[in-house]
Amino acid sequence: MAVNRRFGDKNAANRSLLVEATEQLLREEGYAAISARKVAQKAGLTPQLLYYYFRTMDDLVLAVHEKITRRRILRFKDAIASSEPLKALWELNSGPGGAVISTELAAIAHHRPAIRAEIVRSAREFRLLQIEAVSDILEKHGVDQSVYPAAGVVTIAAALARTFVIDEALGISDGYDQAIMLVERALQYLRTGRARVKKSARRTRSSKSGTAARSP
Repeated sequence: MAVNRRFGDKNAANRSLLVEATEQLLREEGYAAISARKVAQKAGLTPQLLYYYFRTMDDLVLAVHEKITRRRILRFKDAIASSEPLKALWELNSGPGGAVISTELAAIAHHRPAIRAEIVRSAREFRLLQIEAVSDILEKHGVDQSVYPAAGVVTIAAALARTFVIDEALGISDGYDQAIMLVERALQYLRTGRARVKKSARRTRSSKSGTAARSP
């Protein structure tokens, strides 16, 4: 007869230690370092105790992911509420800590199908949340989103942050300063509303083009 396993309290201090140790290993050594022995050693506990709180290592990684997601949402809300939300969102995405952990979670998702769906779902939800927020900010500044779409702005910021992490791991830093300069210049351009494209001007150009096309 199957016996139901009992697991430790989700709010237990030892469980929190294991989650924290796993996140630290992800940041310091990458997903390849995540094993029951190394996590327990980092937390100052035994591997047996790890399995008292988590059924599998995948469950432990998901607990880490859940913690990171909660923290990321809180920081996102703070960024949106700041006096310069576009700049704050760029710093949120490009900060080395956040970019590193996002890259490692993506690597885990690739190698562990059992948790891939949850990590992908969460990443997509956060991406859509950022796009909606950036769209509202651009609209507030009168930016023409047919020229500067919010989805493109958010995706470029996220892609650049991950590229920085990958290059840094390889010891490549060429072009970093220039890339950051371009991003900051673009943010200033968008913040000041100078990215507006006057509809009347577009209509005038379209009208002239149409008149020219009809002329013999």
